[in-house]
Amino acid sequence: MPLIDAHNHLNANIAAETLIELMDRAGVESMVLMPRHYRAPSNGGLASDEQALDYSQRYPGRFIAFIGGQRDGLGPRGIHDPRNVYFVLREFSDKLGKDRYRGLGEFILVHHAYDVGGGEKGGEVRIRVDHDAMRRVAALAAKHRVPVLFHAEAEEQPAREAEALVAAFPDTQFIWAHNCGRASAEETARRLQRFPNLACDLGHMFNGPRTKGGYGKGWPRKTSWIHLVQDDAGRVLPEMKRLFETFPDRFMIGTDVAHTHYLKFYEYRIAIFRVMLAQLAPQAARKIGAENARRVFVR
Repeated sequence: MPLIDAHNHLNANIAAETLIELMDRAGVESMVLMPRHYRAPSNGGLASDEQALDYSQRYPGRFIAFIGGQRDGLGPRGIHDPRNVYFVLREFSDKLGKDRYRGLGEFILVHHAYDVGGGEKGGEVRIRVDHDAMRRVAALAAKHRVPVLFHAEAEEQPAREAEALVAAFPDTQFIWAHNCGRASAEETARRLQRFPNLACDLGHMFNGPRTKGGYGKGWPRKTSWIHLVQDDAGRVLPEMKRLFETFPDRFMIGTDVAHTHYLKFYEYRIAIFRVMLAQLAPQAARKIGAENARRVFVR
């Protein structure tokens, strides 16, 4: 079954041809590219929106270009500076006006271990999910009919903020990364029932016998707010299987290769997603594996 990798990233040192080769070997039809803009070499980004767009134009149908939300101007320091936000949003508006980008993100709002903008190793990021800057991003996304993809752990306070943001912009398609913040199946079902404009991606939510870390194993630390999708043998947990089959139109897969050297595990990440999908009802597997992403991103 051809798959769409709906949550992936782009660094300056990742060649389009390298990605195409990996995708062909793994049976991936298309890949979302969310550029990482960070200027400091230690942050491993240095990509640009134009780089993602170039890949999508040189290889039609293989890449889906996003305007990157991971940038210094919207990082833990920059997002609180109105001048930074003004210039970033003006850039977003100009680029969206050309109607060639298919989404905005990933916006890092609540993250337990994230090294950005010269910050501390393993530092926490805690930005209000309904921060004024995110509200302005949501309004811009609704105007141009593109989704907003954000990262926030579904802890009690951030989850309330996320609900407030999604409720305030019913015409904006929101994608809450990592199985909607790794919330419980019960909480995610409640939110999906309440908010028709909310979807969840399964970025890095795989787990299996060769999986050493990542969101799908509870990285960087397990808390009462974090819930897994698969056990260490790759079996989908019963409550998650029910969730996916109850809301098959609201989930997408994603490998989430944020750091270039992890591309060596790309085929394994896709393979373990196939293990996940094979345990679901065929219709749900087809939708989550590719059809939902086609509907949301492809025009």
